[in-house]
Amino acid sequence: MQTSSNKKLPLYLLFPILFCLGYLLANPGFFSQPYQETGDYAANALQIWKAGKLEETLGAYSRFLVNHPGPIVFYYLALAEKIFFFVKSPHGAHSIGIVFYNLFFLLIGLRILHTKLEENRSTVLLFASLILGLTPLLPNAFSNIWGPGVVLLPTLVLILSLTDLSQGSIRNFFWFVVCANIIVQNQIVGISFIVPLFAVGCFYFYKSLSQKGQALEARSQVLKDNLSFETDYKNKGFSQYKTKEFGLSILFALAFTIICWIPPLVEQFTNSPGNLSKIIGLALKNSTFHKLGPTLQYVLSYYVSPLSIPKQIPALLIVGILFGVPSFWKEKLQEFDRSLLKILIWTFFITLFGAFKMKGGQISHIYWFTYVLAGLLYYLNLKIILSKLEFPNTRNFRIYFISIIFLCIAIYGKNTEFEYDDRPEKFLAAISPQKGIKYRIRWKSDPKDFGQGDLSLGILLRLTREGYNSCLNEEWHFLVPKSFRCGDSEPATTITLETPDKESEEFQILNKSSFHYKSTIVRIIE
Repeated sequence: MQTSSNKKLPLYLLFPILFCLGYLLANPGFFSQPYQETGDYAANALQIWKAGKLEETLGAYSRFLVNHPGPIVFYYLALAEKIFFFVKSPHGAHSIGIVFYNLFFLLIGLRILHTKLEENRSTVLLFASLILGLTPLLPNAFSNIWGPGVVLLPTLVLILSLTDLSQGSIRNFFWFVVCANIIVQNQIVGISFIVPLFAVGCFYFYKSLSQKGQALEARSQVLKDNLSFETDYKNKGFSQYKTKEFGLSILFALAFTIICWIPPLVEQFTNSPGNLSKIIGLALKNSTFHKLGPTLQYVLSYYVSPLSIPKQIPALLIVGILFGVPSFWKEKLQEFDRSLLKILIWTFFITLFGAFKMKGGQISHIYWFTYVLAGLLYYLNLKIILSKLEFPNTRNFRIYFISIIFLCIAIYGKNTEFEYDDRPEKFLAAISPQKGIKYRIRWKSDPKDFGQGDLSLGILLRLTREGYNSCLNEEWHFLVPKSFRCGDSEPATTITLETPDKESEEFQILNKSSFHYKSTIVRIIE
């Protein structure tokens, strides 16, 4: 087993940093290319814009017609937009900000593992397993500002810090609280697995302390006259947590939690009903029970799809093997890894129950965080399969493989979504909006025109950024913050988006108030 040297930069630091640099090299467009958000990205950008003015109190809208609980990541992205002011587009600044956000959590996660196991092999295998688990979302996952994307690496840190807690340690309790807050604020579904998991962690925490206390008490009984054992027992029991470190950990965790929940609580007590009340009401009224078969297949798919297993092989068999190998060969795992396995088993059944009770359809992006859980399970299997593998501790070996990994990321890590959409720019140039006039964006919910929603939000965002007064009609109020809503009877110039029978690659002026470009006709009604 190869331990790290204090004289060298640890691999748990080196790999993520080079990964981040390689990813940014693969995406120079983040810095220099214009970008126009549409759809969910535009809806998020409107909330980031409000967060930049310290006015946002809600998380992103959800398909349940309520908002996700909180805007903490929106405030971070608003700050990133100011830090990277020299970047061509706001979305480019947001993307760069999320890359560094993910780098931060990746470093924290690998540091926790390295501190517990004190070897390079485990951190390298975890890094590789995590990349494998996230394969269905790559390469865009590391710069994704969407709610399901920003909880991925916080999930990694949450599980590793919870594993540490389950062993009777509070060293990483602060990181558990940070990640729990971020996950819950960005995804309502996070509540369904974080609360039960915390209860599981507390149970093992108490059990671990009790076992340590019993062991030390037994030793002190053998040597009653040896005062050092009595002192040791006191230091290893519950009294060890009455320390400055424990107090600061709880204090910082509490402070972070308060900061996160000030905006949602302000919204809750200034509106009737508040968003938090709506979420609680939604949970209490949820009588959904999906069928066990489809629900099981839904959860299993996150463990199987990164491996590209043929559909003919039952997913339950593959996942059974993935859990079975570390369960039956525990002796090849270290104590922390065995505790991690217990947490992953609990997590599997908790997420299965959550999917069983999931309101509405079992849509893929809702459970994206499960890809991280799959990556952690792959890590345990790789540790057993490669238990006899030793990494050569030579400079040439490190330079060679790190260079190969760096080049792969720099060449193949391009974000395929970062392409400029010129439709909002062209339509607004034709409309020639005027300051002092209110513009209402409208599209119909019928099957033909429903798809115009993405572009409509992009136009609303562009009008907002350029300082024009704009809003959405009543039917779509749930998509945007209150300041971007207006009534259908309210005086305003209406911009209606319709779907033509045929597309046009050339921008066409149909008349002085109607324009056709690609798959959209825009009509202006004074």
